[in-house]
Amino acid sequence: MKLFNDFPLRLLIPVCILLAVILFCLVIAFSNRITYTTESFSESTAILPNPYQGFYHIVGYTLSDDYNPTDGPSFQTDTYTDSLALVEINLKNYRTTEISETGLMQLDDILTSWSQSPSNTRVILRFLYDWDGLALATEPDSLDLILTHMDQVSTLVNRHCDSVYIMQGIFVGSWGEMHSSRFMDETSVKKLIQHLHDVIDPSIYLSVRTPAQWRMINDRYDLPAKFPAFEADDSLMGRLGLFNDGMLGSESDLGTYGDTARRDAASPSYKGTRKEELAFQNNLCRYVPNGGEVIFNNTLSDLETSVSSLRTMHVSYLNAEYDGRVMEKWRNTTWTGNDAFHGCDGYSYMQAHLGYRYLIHSCKIKKLGWLIPKLTLTLTMENNGFANTLKPFQTTVLLKNTENGTCTTVPLDADLRRLGSGQKKSYMVKLPVQDLERGSYQIYFSVKDEASGQTILLGNTNEVGDAGYLIGQMEK
Repeated sequence: MKLFNDFPLRLLIPVCILLAVILFCLVIAFSNRITYTTESFSESTAILPNPYQGFYHIVGYTLSDDYNPTDGPSFQTDTYTDSLALVEINLKNYRTTEISETGLMQLDDILTSWSQSPSNTRVILRFLYDWDGLALATEPDSLDLILTHMDQVSTLVNRHCDSVYIMQGIFVGSWGEMHSSRFMDETSVKKLIQHLHDVIDPSIYLSVRTPAQWRMINDRYDLPAKFPAFEADDSLMGRLGLFNDGMLGSESDLGTYGDTARRDAASPSYKGTRKEELAFQNNLCRYVPNGGEVIFNNTLSDLETSVSSLRTMHVSYLNAEYDGRVMEKWRNTTWTGNDAFHGCDGYSYMQAHLGYRYLIHSCKIKKLGWLIPKLTLTLTMENNGFANTLKPFQTTVLLKNTENGTCTTVPLDADLRRLGSGQKKSYMVKLPVQDLERGSYQIYFSVKDEASGQTILLGNTNEVGDAGYLIGQMEK
């Protein structure tokens, strides 16, 4: 009693107030208590059927006035299962005249059928006049007629721009490969590619056969310091990629490269050495597509050498049938790299790495504050593919209440087009915990193609569900 009597009365009220505040804060802190856990992640060896990449097959059509839609023609789209198809349209029947209404009707039916592909196949489109290496005999004598053909097909191509990913070439050359043609002089090439750029929807990439042609068209030796990537300014440069149907076939990729060193070049159209041209593609093809066919060579088509070249070139698509000798060589070779694919056959390794291969490296959640805590989620992604996506993907974090199923979606600002081959990047997002009712939550991450809404599969062993990939759990 003496101790209590000695306590100054004037301090009793402030002490009580302080105790009340502390008690109130403890109650608030307890009511806002948040616990969380995150998942662990590792890479799988799965082949991911994602859009805009992978092995393709060639499907060819010849436009003709004999076409009759009532015959129920098969466009081979119902049974086609790959993510990409190279659709070749032969215009040889119109080498002296405009494409007829019947020919255009046939083209429209072809593109419509592919746009409705059950496998959501994207089209690499090549118009040509020759399949036999005889372009001089089958393509028009007049450049103006080729330009007219471009005008005629452009309306139909643009109508199906959601399914047409790339247009290869400029209509001319043997097999449409921009060689052995009377129209491969600089003036004609520039006129043809510029006209394509003018009439074809800017969302569709264009491609030429060699780095030397790319430099000639853009009239520059090197890329600009700031490349106009991803349709930034609708420039020809920003949409012009490469296709190479001679990959690995020789030191020059069967004439794709030459032996002129950059320091000795007299104009941008020089064909550089293999080393320098690979370095050029390493820079360029971070922003535009590159793909084509591999050709057998005893040394260059060895698995490790092939992987090094294709990764440097950022190759995202290859012909599944050509060259069969290379495919067989890869199938019979074991990958010995220090990664998840160690011990797999080389063909599977190639198939899994064409284009992008995004996966979650780690997920971390950090809590700040104890009275009114805030949670920040950091997702670290890596890209183990040869290339990156060139199309915008939507990345989202979803919080699902496990008791009532209520979902809260939070956009994650992650432009995966800028996550290049072999790179890792971390992306942060604040979780809206104060807006959530009390309960248990599962945290999911999903990636979707912005154009189609197709789910992009990740290279993790974790399973994907309707909400995406489970990356963590939280109790509030």
